[in-house]
Amino acid sequence: MSAEPSSLAGGRPGSTRIAFRIARRMAGQSPGRSALIALLVAIPVLGLVGITTVDASNVATPAERVVLELGSTEARVQIVSAPEPKLIQAPLNDGSWGTRDDIADADALQSIEPTPVAAASLFSKGTSMLSIRSTAVVAETKDGLGSFSAVQGQPWDPAFAGKWDVTAGSAPTNDEQIMVTAATLDRLGVKLGSTATFAAPVVASFTISGTIRSATLDDSVVAFYGLPGVFDGVMPDDADLMTEWYLPDTPLTWSQIRDLNPRGATVLSRNVLLDPPPAGSSPFDGGSSGDFVDLFLVLLGAFALFEVALLAGAAFTVGARTQQRTLATLASVGGDRRMLFRVMSFGGIILGSLGAALGTVLGLGAAWIFMQFSANGSASRYPGFHLDLLSLLVIAAFAVLAGWCAAAVPARAAGRIDVLAALRGAQRPPRVTRRRPVAGLVLLVLGAVIAVTGGLVELAAFAPTYQMGLANFGIGLIVAGPVIMQIGAVFVAPLILRWAARLASRFGPGARLATRDVARNPGRSVPALAAIMSCVFVATFAMTLISTAQLNSTKDYTYPVPLNTAWVGLNAYGNEPPYEFVMQDSGPEVVEALDSAFPDAHARLLSSAADPPGDLQFSNPEAGAVESDAATSANATAADGVPVFAYPRINPGTVCPSDADQNDMATTEMRTDIRCPTPYYLDMRMSVGNDHIWVGDLDDFAAILGEPVSEQSRATLAAGGAVSTYEQYLADETVIVDWMTSLDSTDSPDRSVTLAATLQQPEHPLPYAVFMLESTADSMKLDYRPTMVISSLGTAPTQAEKDHVLGTVTAVSPNLNVQVEPGPQVFGASWTWALLGLTAVIALVTASITIGLARADGHRDNAVLTSLGASPRVRRAFGFWQAVVIVGLGSVIGVLLGLVPSLALSLTRDTAGLSLLPFAPPWLQLALIVVAVPAVVAVGGALTAGGNRTRFSNRAAFD
Repeated sequence: MSAEPSSLAGGRPGSTRIAFRIARRMAGQSPGRSALIALLVAIPVLGLVGITTVDASNVATPAERVVLELGSTEARVQIVSAPEPKLIQAPLNDGSWGTRDDIADADALQSIEPTPVAAASLFSKGTSMLSIRSTAVVAETKDGLGSFSAVQGQPWDPAFAGKWDVTAGSAPTNDEQIMVTAATLDRLGVKLGSTATFAAPVVASFTISGTIRSATLDDSVVAFYGLPGVFDGVMPDDADLMTEWYLPDTPLTWSQIRDLNPRGATVLSRNVLLDPPPAGSSPFDGGSSGDFVDLFLVLLGAFALFEVALLAGAAFTVGARTQQRTLATLASVGGDRRMLFRVMSFGGIILGSLGAALGTVLGLGAAWIFMQFSANGSASRYPGFHLDLLSLLVIAAFAVLAGWCAAAVPARAAGRIDVLAALRGAQRPPRVTRRRPVAGLVLLVLGAVIAVTGGLVELAAFAPTYQMGLANFGIGLIVAGPVIMQIGAVFVAPLILRWAARLASRFGPGARLATRDVARNPGRSVPALAAIMSCVFVATFAMTLISTAQLNSTKDYTYPVPLNTAWVGLNAYGNEPPYEFVMQDSGPEVVEALDSAFPDAHARLLSSAADPPGDLQFSNPEAGAVESDAATSANATAADGVPVFAYPRINPGTVCPSDADQNDMATTEMRTDIRCPTPYYLDMRMSVGNDHIWVGDLDDFAAILGEPVSEQSRATLAAGGAVSTYEQYLADETVIVDWMTSLDSTDSPDRSVTLAATLQQPEHPLPYAVFMLESTADSMKLDYRPTMVISSLGTAPTQAEKDHVLGTVTAVSPNLNVQVEPGPQVFGASWTWALLGLTAVIALVTASITIGLARADGHRDNAVLTSLGASPRVRRAFGFWQAVVIVGLGSVIGVLLGLVPSLALSLTRDTAGLSLLPFAPPWLQLALIVVAVPAVVAVGGALTAGGNRTRFSNRAAFD
């Protein structure tokens, strides 16, 4: 006989409203647990809302972009080429342009001028135009000379309001006055009304009349502003290709811009920015740069909400156990399975909605605070505080969905409650089945196969030609495989916990009790383990990718000189027409300049034999060639008047050992076999900028290498031989130097000299192929000349030292440029340590929640232990091993799964057979995740477990 009241039956009218009311009251009866679940939902929502808001605030609206780009003017015009009927630009980006055969407009107004037209000729006479042209200047600072950017034009004009704004003083009224940014005053050590002295491009002094602020520059940027031509003597009409022309009161439409494009001009128009033409109006419409950020946010949000669902699910499971009597009472008065499911699932929706609302409010506040602290004064960084309403709604919806999913599993279990057992206070142990572990193992294998398949697809996508669609499909498989493996690990986790319980039973009663408790309560332990596993998986994958990027960055970095070495190339522009590169003869003066700037170092003047210039590399000597002053001054001349250049011969056997029959160097240079690629520097066609044969003494060679000269190299050089830094130049312990008229004549050099040689490779590949002493070079009649000055500093110079050395070198010649080699950017370590810290924090929070839930769920067991006389030591061991098992296993599984996608990506090869993304995990950080994080959590669990003195009570089922 059924005693089910119609109002409580799941399918009766009004049951949904009743279930919602009961769920709301049950949430209020457990405020601590409800607050915990809402907070679990709110934390990822806070992060996602904050990141989304900051990202949206980084993108200027059309109205904001108009101000940043144009100020109050109507348009910006640039001459980018000679008149070209096929030229077209992107509507919203005047820097994106090109030619297309299918857009030539025969009726468009076109000029037959072979050179660029003047911007003023594009508009009617009397059209108001403002010019802006940038240049580089060398100015005297309080520490020496510095190189800075400068703007010539009228940036203080009211038409530029919003783009440039005067902040103090007044605008220049003549060529003797300039304006600067506020940071410039401090860098120069001056104030308004003081004089700024320039050393290049012209030597002059100017009075600082005021300060100006650029909307696109941050507050720390040093910049100068003056009237047209004051810094370099070049007027805007004489440099149209380098000048931006602004139209204060002449609006331009898209159709007018299309008419101007064939004249060689591109335009950024206020009208077009605020009312753009339909998409596809130009073949050069730029794509969205936010696609990667959006993908990152989607992945981050998915993993965050996945963890929330797991942890909140554990909390709901514990809550369902504590509320068993309430649910049993509801079932005993007619509540069916659907009613019980609705009560529990509505609890997830209620708390998910509360967490979403709380997280959204806190996220917006956090975004605003972050923007205040991270703003650098540049309006282009945060043009405004923008809310992406669609993203906020999607995040909130998924947060509510995560809350519902977290409650769904315990809600389903609540529908199968044993009413009599629940009213009696009895709990059944979990039923062990073989289906879930078997299914989990199948999913683990399937995920691994999918990930490896993705790597093989990526390999096929890159060879022989790159295929974007196939590459994207491979990335999808590489991402999907580990996700499937995580699901499989969740299914296998109860079995692993039971194995851990058997293994830990030998470590004492505390370990045995803790691990058995974890294994017998998978409803709260497995979600916690899975949450930690998921967090560690993401961190491991991210760490490995960062480490791989750092490895590639370091591997592909080209060192012109050893690390922390100052160097000055003597090949610079001349001061007279035709303004070509010429070899300066100021090497000794540059040496003195570097020694004065770095007194603890000793500068060296290096000499080299000239490589053939670009116009002679592959010229036909019989057809004649254009001579280079720098080349002919240092090389002999053949009978027909063509310069002869010395060049070290590459041993074809070392370049491509697989083809012994390819003996002549010319044939080897033309090879494209991917099995034996020619290194970039060794390919003569790619080495125009660096001489190959260097001459000097032992100290010069040590400076080139950045390390001491070996005893073997010293002996070889003293005996009249040569030392190579690349094994490809050695053949039977000799180096052959050929004299050629061009690199096309490698098979028939004018003459050749063979020298005994040895190999000494520096720490990093450097562009210095062969070195010999001056006596050896003179004996073989090799022409060489000073080409570079270097000074080994040992450490990175300060900003004051950089300013000083720039000043001393500029004093020798304003055309010379001094540089200090900083090495590749090091970012991997800092990012991986930051990720380790973030992972540790998340793991600590997750473990704290897990342990708290375990203690709340197991308070009766703890009371039994206390009543039986369990010592604080046993209870501390209980908390210690509880954390070790959950956090330790979660970390180990997460690290192993996180390595899978990186390993799959490492299968990708380039045409040379080298891995594009080599497998390079940061083993130290990963080891700390596996060992240190569980240890810290375990110690915390032990310290907080010993003082728990829960009293035992045995109340009747009905009070």
